[in-house]
Amino acid sequence: MPSMKHEELVVSIPHAGTNIPTDIRALMPHADETLLQEPDLYTDRIYAVPGIRTVTAAYSRIISDPNRAPDEIYTEGRDRALGVVMLSQAHSMDVFAQDPSLATMQSWIQRFHETYHADLRSAMQTASFLIDGHSMWSVNPPAHPYAGEPRPDIVLGNCHYCSCTAETTKFFLEYFESLGYSVAVNTPFPGRYIVGSYCSRHRTPGIQIEINRALYLDEDTLEPRDDAIAKLHEQFTNLLDAFCTWDDQHAAKRMTDMSA
Repeated sequence: MPSMKHEELVVSIPHAGTNIPTDIRALMPHADETLLQEPDLYTDRIYAVPGIRTVTAAYSRIISDPNRAPDEIYTEGRDRALGVVMLSQAHSMDVFAQDPSLATMQSWIQRFHETYHADLRSAMQTASFLIDGHSMWSVNPPAHPYAGEPRPDIVLGNCHYCSCTAETTKFFLEYFESLGYSVAVNTPFPGRYIVGSYCSRHRTPGIQIEINRALYLDEDTLEPRDDAIAKLHEQFTNLLDAFCTWDDQHAAKRMTDMSA
């Protein structure tokens, strides 16, 4: 059984984008600083590793979230912040002066969501493992089911052990714990549309990684801590190397077990 190679890894960075086209931006009565609270700022600097196939969103998740199903549209209550188009921000403030029509939202989904997933589908054709890279606020916001609760440094999501095995999850957990980080699995983020759609422990496995933003930026000003970003980038690069080595060792063990 062949071992994992770096070129078989795919990294998805669906929430790094900040661009909002001028015609759509005109519908939002908020300052840029307010809208920048929603993207996973600087995650492209953490997760993008030379030599690894990477798909990075150019546009803000507000107008079409690649990690939501294309028909996951919510217009009522707390869920307004959770759909493929964010009608409310995570802190419960309406995004638009007037909610866009369903036809308008569907046009944005076609324009931005489908473009991202076309690139991701292409990258996944010869992939052996997917990592979906995210960041999170240090405390659950009001719109979240666990509002007000502090979050760990790292949350690993495997769709409740559907997207990869417990053994693989344990590798990622122990890697981050060895660096001194607090780590949780599936709480509060088990993974959403990307690992849920592209990954299966029986076909192409994968995992979602959430990094606490307080580790690398000022959550009030959103200013980056460049040294911390560089450190996380180095650690993520080392993670990919370690994962390929780990998979190589386990592939050899699987071969031995199969021939025994």
